[in-house]
Amino acid sequence: MKAILEYWPVLAQGLWVTVWVALCIIPGAALGALILGALRLSETTAIRMTAMLVIEFLRAPSALVLLFWVFYALPLLPGMPRLSPLAAAILVLALDGAAYGAEIVRAGIEAVHRGQTDACHALGLSKLQSFRRVVLPQALSQIVPGFGSLARSMVKWTAIVSFIGVQDVLYVGNYIRGQTYNTVAVYCLLAGLYWILTVLCGAAFRAIEQVLPLNRALRAARVSTEAAPQMGATAGAAQ
Repeated sequence: MKAILEYWPVLAQGLWVTVWVALCIIPGAALGALILGALRLSETTAIRMTAMLVIEFLRAPSALVLLFWVFYALPLLPGMPRLSPLAAAILVLALDGAAYGAEIVRAGIEAVHRGQTDACHALGLSKLQSFRRVVLPQALSQIVPGFGSLARSMVKWTAIVSFIGVQDVLYVGNYIRGQTYNTVAVYCLLAGLYWILTVLCGAAFRAIEQVLPLNRALRAARVSTEAAPQMGATAGAAQ
């Protein structure tokens, strides 16, 4: 283990690359999932079917195959750019996460009672205003927990970026293993680091859940409901 600790600066740099990739792909996937999930529920058949085809196209191959295709095969097509390993990794993982997250968004939006949308239309709000101001704030209480689980998986997905040369924590760990021949200690250390990252990611999403508008309103209503009997009992004792 002492030999491994000598490589700690390099391992810390690889860990930062893993964290940076995760910090890029999770918000990117969230934005893409929100767009695809909303389009998946469009009243226009062409838009709805196109969104469904895009989702299925991204979900069909494994993330590793898609990563290889974008990094190695895409530049061979005429007019296609050659992306850096880091850019290709972020693009592929964000799109893959968006495809899986779109179904979470769709389910969350559908969980909002249709009467909410009808009331918005009765008040003269446009579809975009209804979605942004009424439907989405309520749907987030269903979307965020599910997307939090997906985000934890996405942190672990970052391990595949080492296959195209991104020097993440797994890439560095394999290098250290080759130098020290201490396979068990290196992979135990890597497992611990990924466990810490996923726990931190889960904690971040639980914190986000606490500040969602609907959850705050429910907590306030629960507090007022619990306080009402106590206030009545206090008033009765005073009389």
